Amino acid sequence: MTRAEQAERTRQAVLLTARELFAARGFAGTSLQDIADAMDVRKANVYYYFKTKAAILDALLDERVIALESMLDHAESESSIQARRELVVTGYVDEVVKAYRTVAPVDFADPAVRSQPEVAERLDALTGRFATALFGQQPTVDQLAGLAVLQDLKPVLRTLDRLPDEELRHALRRLCQRLLT
Repeated sequence: MTRAEQAERTRQAVLLTARELFAARGFAGTSLQDIADAMDVRKANVYYYFKTKAAILDALLDERVIALESMLDHAESESSIQARRELVVTGYVDEVVKAYRTVAPVDFADPAVRSQPEVAERLDALTGRFATALFGQQPTVDQLAGLAVLQDLKPVLRTLDRLPDEELRHALRRLCQRLLT
């Protein structure tokens, strides 16, 4: 393995460990030292890849935002609001279920997470794109409220955890459609 490959492997290990700790303890309840301890390395090793906890959070946000932005790019090319809504709901639900089933999800609704200015700005911009794709240029208060509810599906995911993935996706799509109309 080359040095570059080893470095990327270590960087990914930091992200994985941080994701798990952020999910278990919250962003505010996790320090760089906690991440290093969980990896059984020195804090300097974590610091080499990420100078701050916020930098780790930003890298974790990239994982989710890139997939959602790509889906929105595709949806925004549709002229019909209904076609856009179908693409957005399907793509969003797929990403939510994938994150829930495969990785410990970071709670981007956590006030400590939202207190990071760059993170809040990126999430707000993404929410704005979702609103425009789903509702056009002038969403109503009720539409924005429905979108806000959809941004935190953790209680629904926990309640329906035993469903097979396809049934879970179907239930979430129905919920999203009801909340967005």
